[in-house]
Amino acid sequence: NLYYTEPAARLAQRLVERTFADRVFFCNSGTEANEAAIKMARRHDSARHEIVSAFRSFHGRTLGALAATGQPDLQEGFGPMPGGFIHVPYDDVEAAEAAVGAKTAAVLVEPIIGEGGVIVPSDGYLRALREICDRTGALLIFDEVQTGCGRTGEWFAYQHFGVTPDVMTLAKALCGGIPGGAMLATK
Repeated sequence: NLYYTEPAARLAQRLVERTFADRVFFCNSGTEANEAAIKMARRHDSARHEIVSAFRSFHGRTLGALAATGQPDLQEGFGPMPGGFIHVPYDDVEAAEAAVGAKTAAVLVEPIIGEGGVIVPSDGYLRALREICDRTGALLIFDEVQTGCGRTGEWFAYQHFGVTPDVMTLAKALCGGIPGGAMLATK
């Protein structure tokens, strides 16, 4: 991502046309896309540093993304994990409501849990997360590394639920097997 190239510019334009975003950051993997999203959320408001994510989630294998991952067995041998990551049960609005507060930079969630078992949320869960984030000033980040780019029947899983995130991460289907990822956001 040190240089602009015509293919990357065309891809960015296509992603902008198909999503809520007007900015695209390209990187080498879904893990890097999630790291970028975590960093963006923390930079957005320096008084906020907590990231709320779900148990059974998978966000990557770098240290920050692994700390956000809600699978303690994957974190074994790499501790201590970086601080500021809070895990709540997936699809539990009350738990999310209790976890999100004045120090929450973002809620990072897979619209459909992938590696943790292909879990589709109940009606209203993602909308409730959107409302919690709007009310508290936290960003809503959708990790669509596994679900994005047509894998659910829509271009992006968030489109099934009628809920627009502030930030979205992509990889896997985005690059058809070659290393690549993207973080999408608005200005």
